[in-house]
Amino acid sequence: MKVPHLLSIALLFIGAATLTAQQKSKKKAAPPQLKWRVQQLHKDNNEGVAVGDINGDGKLDVTAGEFWYPAPDFKPLPVRKILPFGADYMQNNSEHLYDMDGDGDLDIVAGAFTLPIVNWFENPGAGNYKEGELWKTHQLVDTGTGHNEATFLHDLDGDGSPEWIENHWNPANPMQAFRFKRGEDGKITTEKHVMNESGNGHGMGFGDLNGDGKDDIIFNQGWYECPEAGAFSGPWKWRKDFDLPHASCPVLIVDLNEDGRNDIIWADGHSYGLYWQEQLEPRADGTTVWRQHLIDQKFSQGHTMAWEDIDGDGAPELITGKRYYAHSGKDSGASDPITVHYYDWNKENNSWKKNYISNAESGMGPGVGLQIRVHDLDENGWPDIIVPGKSGTHIIWNEGWTNPS
Repeated sequence: MKVPHLLSIALLFIGAATLTAQQKSKKKAAPPQLKWRVQQLHKDNNEGVAVGDINGDGKLDVTAGEFWYPAPDFKPLPVRKILPFGADYMQNNSEHLYDMDGDGDLDIVAGAFTLPIVNWFENPGAGNYKEGELWKTHQLVDTGTGHNEATFLHDLDGDGSPEWIENHWNPANPMQAFRFKRGEDGKITTEKHVMNESGNGHGMGFGDLNGDGKDDIIFNQGWYECPEAGAFSGPWKWRKDFDLPHASCPVLIVDLNEDGRNDIIWADGHSYGLYWQEQLEPRADGTTVWRQHLIDQKFSQGHTMAWEDIDGDGAPELITGKRYYAHSGKDSGASDPITVHYYDWNKENNSWKKNYISNAESGMGPGVGLQIRVHDLDENGWPDIIVPGKSGTHIIWNEGWTNPS
């Protein structure tokens, strides 16, 4: 009887050991992660990028600085020459794609850091892209201002036509918008509208802060309230309800906790700190009230961001990263590794989960410049991330979920 008894005990121990091993295996199993692959398109100091079908072949192409990159190979073709300035800057703080001459293809509209002239570059059209030949340059407008932190094409009044809006690091610069008007010849001209003669500042975003259904303008010194009679009916009221030092471009306007009031997501573009401002019940006079929440303080120079669904869960993620050498290496954390990462928002407990996309030594991998574009370039069902910057222009290919275990 002793042998069976001992055998039972041995089997019991073996079973327990097997169960323990299975439990440990389950604990060690890493959760699924998105798989990313990095492709550098070009290495220069350009910080603007746009995505669209340039040559009309139905595939998304990339424009970034002096070149455009046709799909699917994304080999550089010339567009323009860009002046350098300062220690390590190029005169391109953002670019946008829009049909400026009414011929049906996309042209490039670009802003510059210190120049008042806004130019657009005429797409030669399919079959006319000649080796070494630059696109024709046209002046769109002389804004009369420099100190340009970033530029935006945004439809303020909802008429289907965008406005050209510049964000300035100089707080004394005007807040103004240039309406795009298409003439009978199909070409775009502009019409200036001044919201305020003096009142701008580093960082900008657009969204409805007071629930009236109209887009307001948010910047580091507060926000401009769209007039009740419409965006271009007169001056906008400047409400100095908050201060967002060196705010990102853009500032995002999202109702995170779904309480019916839009909140603000922003980063300090020249130091450490990523935040969201929870909008509380406004005061009777229309003053907005805010509570600040820290998202992350472990990376610096989060100068731009995007709000897009990149993991296929049906909800947007917050995409951002470190801008490499924003002030030529003089900002806090300038020599830290450059990262691109995203955050999942959990509205049940108001928390964020950080996920790395890329983490590289400074200057060796993709950072973010002044724009992030999110598009499914290879049509595999997973949105890719396209970023310019002083470490080069990169496509970060999204290859979907993988389980590293």
